[in-house]
Amino acid sequence: MDIWTSSQTLAFKRIYGVSTCAIKVQYFWLHNIVADLRMLTSQIDINRYNDTTWAEKADLNPPTNLTIVDRQLGEVTISWNDGLSEIIKQHRCIRYPFEYKYFDSHTWQEDSRLLQPEYMKRFELHRGVYIRVKNVLLDEHKRTIKESNWTVMDIQPPPGDQETLAFNFSCVLYNHSTMNCTWNSGRQAANDTQYKMYYRQNDVTLQCTHYMDVDGKKGCHIEPGTVDVEENILICVNGSNSSRTIQQYYTEFDPQEYEVYNPPVNLEVLPNLTVKWDMPPAYDINIHCFAFELNVTDLDQGRTELFTCRYETKYVLVNINPTTRHSVKVRMKLKYCKETKFWSNWSNEDFIEPVQMFNVYWMLIILAVLVMVVGLILMLAFKSYSMLELVLKPIPSPQKKFKSLFDEYNGDFQNWMNCQVPVSNVDECLPVVIEESPQTEELGSFHCRQSMHLP
Repeated sequence: MDIWTSSQTLAFKRIYGVSTCAIKVQYFWLHNIVADLRMLTSQIDINRYNDTTWAEKADLNPPTNLTIVDRQLGEVTISWNDGLSEIIKQHRCIRYPFEYKYFDSHTWQEDSRLLQPEYMKRFELHRGVYIRVKNVLLDEHKRTIKESNWTVMDIQPPPGDQETLAFNFSCVLYNHSTMNCTWNSGRQAANDTQYKMYYRQNDVTLQCTHYMDVDGKKGCHIEPGTVDVEENILICVNGSNSSRTIQQYYTEFDPQEYEVYNPPVNLEVLPNLTVKWDMPPAYDINIHCFAFELNVTDLDQGRTELFTCRYETKYVLVNINPTTRHSVKVRMKLKYCKETKFWSNWSNEDFIEPVQMFNVYWMLIILAVLVMVVGLILMLAFKSYSMLELVLKPIPSPQKKFKSLFDEYNGDFQNWMNCQVPVSNVDECLPVVIEESPQTEELGSFHCRQSMHLP
């Protein structure tokens, strides 16, 4: 309890004109009201906690009142009542797992864990579909605390015999703009059946206005500018005749997966067998998203080879027979960023002309002659070098071999040959005559022999 001072009491008396006793009574009354409010708030928090805890311990009821709230072609919006209290929604994370399967399937397909009790999904409604949803409580770490049972609802196929259903439906998108779709009439559909095709994108439903017959099939041509290649497209083919109800056909697809691109342009083969080409105009997609396929055909032997490349608009051909004529062309498709199902048409062709055989033979002969001439020149050069080395070889000095010729005769070869050698007293030179046969010349020489010295 607060302590009131005399100055505070006097101030209240002056302001409100009441006695001191009355002021104290009003104060205590207000104080009790505040205390009661605090106790009530605490009790509410306790009750809220108890309610949440009780809800977690009690069985969690499944969703109820599954209802189709909107239906556009095969685009169905479904809502339901989760049956959860506001206290649980405020204090726990709620998720709504949504699954579906078609009447002709045995497997449930998990689609999404939703945040709100409403969902839009596109179905192939002519197959009939089951959908199911349940409640899941999560804690602050997104871990499952409790989950309810499934609530199941079925969506029946549209009226009509399934044998009257259109089949073999397909579409092809051309050049980012126009689209052609074709289908076969139902097997039990009457010949006078009239078909109409509807398509839906970006929350807008349109009807095809240009119908055609293509090789026994029914078809529709969609004008440029009405198809968004970045958005999935929903299709419905509806038929009618005077005799029976025609069942409606539904499908959904990504237009880019069914696009046929324009072929590459300006293909040419360079003399070094490098094939080059350009991308078709008006495409701003990264070239790394495309695959290119080259068709190289040996026109003389009728053999075709296919080569695939990416990242660049050129390719070097190897192992090509130079004696036969070849044709070369290229096509492309989107493959690496998002894959399309169709290749483009082939580009313009270029040709590799054959090399004539006689030219090859002459080239080989000339090459052989050149090799021989070069070899002969090299041989002559080596031989000339050896002879020159022999001619220019220095003459050895005779002074080392004939020391007496130079030491005693100063190089006088004539005196050295006349045997001007000192003879001792015991030696004498006597002439000797040698007779030879008539065919030879008579040669005279000196023969030095030793004789006995007589006293």
